[in-house]
Amino acid sequence: MNQSDRPMDSSLRGSGRGKLILFGEHAAVYGYPAVGTSLPCKTTLSPELPGTGLQDTSRESEESESDRKLIRELIHRAAELASVESPVSPDELKIISDVPRTGGFGSSAALCVAVARTVLNSFNPGYSRKVHILANRLEERFHGTPSGIDTGMASDTGTAAWIKNKDMLPVREALTLPRWHIIYAALPRKAPTGDSVAALRRLKESGDPGVNGAMEALGRISGKFIRMVKDAQRNESDFAQSAALLAAEAQNLLGSLGLSTVELDEILNLAGELGASGGKLSGGGMGGAFYICTGERELRDSLLRLLPGRIKARGIRLTVPLSPLDFGRKESG
Repeated sequence: MNQSDRPMDSSLRGSGRGKLILFGEHAAVYGYPAVGTSLPCKTTLSPELPGTGLQDTSRESEESESDRKLIRELIHRAAELASVESPVSPDELKIISDVPRTGGFGSSAALCVAVARTVLNSFNPGYSRKVHILANRLEERFHGTPSGIDTGMASDTGTAAWIKNKDMLPVREALTLPRWHIIYAALPRKAPTGDSVAALRRLKESGDPGVNGAMEALGRISGKFIRMVKDAQRNESDFAQSAALLAAEAQNLLGSLGLSTVELDEILNLAGELGASGGKLSGGGMGGAFYICTGERELRDSLLRLLPGRIKARGIRLTVPLSPLDFGRKESG
């Protein structure tokens, strides 16, 4: 029976999650650990939309011919890399996604994970090393030589540290965060992530002591956060404040590398005036994703109510609106 003659199985829905880097961006390229979490948004490849329960409501999910061409290319490439026949025809798949396509939330990684799960017939949403490996090979289509961190986070459903593994993809170490409330959003990008990564690489290779020192410090901060998470399993009373201080320290370092923007600095100042205790960019910088540490849930709700108006009054435009993300066993996001 030819592939096109096989009946479609509506249960074949491969998906990948959006992601948010908490600590370790840029430094992870040089062997330091990164910490990231999956977000409550995802990209799904599905043979059918009606009756699936999936809501096709975002502008990002609108299908176009270029999307279909891309899916066709990725499905064929994934089947070739995995030495298998795809269980579905790419022309019968639909993309349903609410992962923002800009901002550093891993839209391409989520798509690659969705394709990898579909081709491998691996639809369990939990982390799979096999899915991760295949998705990262597909990610080369978008980013040349991806680190493996984005596709790892996109194939996960929680928070994890990603540890450098020589000549291989980073190794996942699952983390259980204590109670912690943050707000994430995104600003317009002033430059692609690849540009900032390349610029920092040139400076680092030239021996620039500022860049070398900042990378080491960012790596230490990421490692300290990982240790804090593990220690907080015994005592989580001061975790939120300590995490916010680390975020502020990391943001200062990233700003010294020219990766922040006037708009992000202004937003963090406005949030601080309302009681927020820290925040930082997330990802490549020069715009894009960021998050704000909000302390208790009541303050988080107050910031969500008051901060958008203050941002708008300053003439600052967000490409992704402020959204809450809660960690911990009592309140999960």
